[in-house]
Amino acid sequence: MASLEELLKMVDEAQQEGVELTQALVRIPSVNTGRNNEPPWPPSGKPGPGESFAEPEVAYDKSGSVPTGDELPAAELIRDKLAADGIEGAIYHSQENRASIVANLRGQPGNARLLMMSHIDVVPVEDASQWTHDPFGGEIHDGRLYGRGSSDMKSTVAAETMAMIILKRAGVKLKGDLKLAICADEESGGAYGFGWMAQHFPETLEAEFAVNEGGGAPMKDGDRLIYPINTGEKGRLEVRIHITGRGFHASQPWRADNAIYKAEEVIRRIRTYQPEVSVDHELFSSLEQLTGITDKPTALNIDEIIEQLTPTHENLASYLKACSRMTLVASMIQAGVKSNSVAETCLITCDVRSLPHQTTDYVQAEVEKLLEGLAGVRVETIETSPPSASTFDSELVDHVAKATSLAIGRDDVEFVPGLTVGFTDSSFVRPLGNVAYGFMPSHPDSDTSKNGAHNINESMDVQSINTITRYLVALAWETVVDHG
Repeated sequence: MASLEELLKMVDEAQQEGVELTQALVRIPSVNTGRNNEPPWPPSGKPGPGESFAEPEVAYDKSGSVPTGDELPAAELIRDKLAADGIEGAIYHSQENRASIVANLRGQPGNARLLMMSHIDVVPVEDASQWTHDPFGGEIHDGRLYGRGSSDMKSTVAAETMAMIILKRAGVKLKGDLKLAICADEESGGAYGFGWMAQHFPETLEAEFAVNEGGGAPMKDGDRLIYPINTGEKGRLEVRIHITGRGFHASQPWRADNAIYKAEEVIRRIRTYQPEVSVDHELFSSLEQLTGITDKPTALNIDEIIEQLTPTHENLASYLKACSRMTLVASMIQAGVKSNSVAETCLITCDVRSLPHQTTDYVQAEVEKLLEGLAGVRVETIETSPPSASTFDSELVDHVAKATSLAIGRDDVEFVPGLTVGFTDSSFVRPLGNVAYGFMPSHPDSDTSKNGAHNINESMDVQSINTITRYLVALAWETVVDHG
């Protein structure tokens, strides 16, 4: 059987293959237009792989939009790529043209050891004219691969696929199953992706360990190299603020109660909201290791620490701020039906990322208190993903740490617990019993601030695609390969 050194050499020799797979995925516009996280429409029965449920009579979300993702072509690309090396991938359809793919390398029966997770949908491109490179071109410039989804997270999709292919090509013997699940709909909350799979096909996702997006950005302090292993994530909620006024003909606006004008005060209060500050997450106990700052972080001094770090460690400072408080931001506004009529109603939609102890009721009460005294204002709070976490005191920490060190060729790497401040699909597999971490390590020299997930000119450095592939092969070596 091939040694780990031989496997990693195979990864390096296939580096261009992984880059080209990422380019091919980026060139498929699997754009998720869903505007909120609705529960899955209730199907009858249980389809098998490759089968579809009949379309529901109403597939609209509450905004009136039909959520789409067009993930099927990307899923088919991965299926065909795997099939070329003799790996069978099963495609599951949650809705027309919405698909997820699951593949396995089998080991000893009844012993599923490792699940590699990722998603193939991407957020929309709002204004392509602001991009320097074609958002769906997959162009490479100065060592970076550009395009929507290159960072979030088609490069990881390609790395996971190549890791499984390398292990298959090498003919390694496994002591348990290695699973690959690449699903739809993460960018709208997973109702048609991992959430749907966990509801209808949980056995395809069950494993002892799972790794996903969320962590792995290198942090440097002199010669020190530190990686956060994100063991959990904040909750994601959507707050809809309904504002009711009184319409009238626009030629006599004084006879109306303009809902748009009433929204001005609502937005002002949202913008100036001061959330509760907390340093309860175990990440903050590692602050001295991360920064060298010896002051014990508290709710009272964490902002001073963040301000002190900002000039030299801007990314870390921003991360600590997000980890220490709930965020509330107005992200969409809708009002009026015609330019010559004063708006009767206005809807402000807010994105909320909550701390682990903050429930839906807490968020509802916070926003109601914030808007207290405003007439004609109603608050609606929808939880799209609860906060969830796996313990840092797990065998998986040791496996991830060793695999990373092997992948990058350094034995002096430090690891600390982290918190994912955005949503990931890991919350769907933790209830199945998986210890799930958000950790895909970028190359030590990577400047992850340039990745720009969800932003203009999103990109991924090419060397990190290979680093992640090496890490996944090494992680499989540590967890699932039979060395006997």
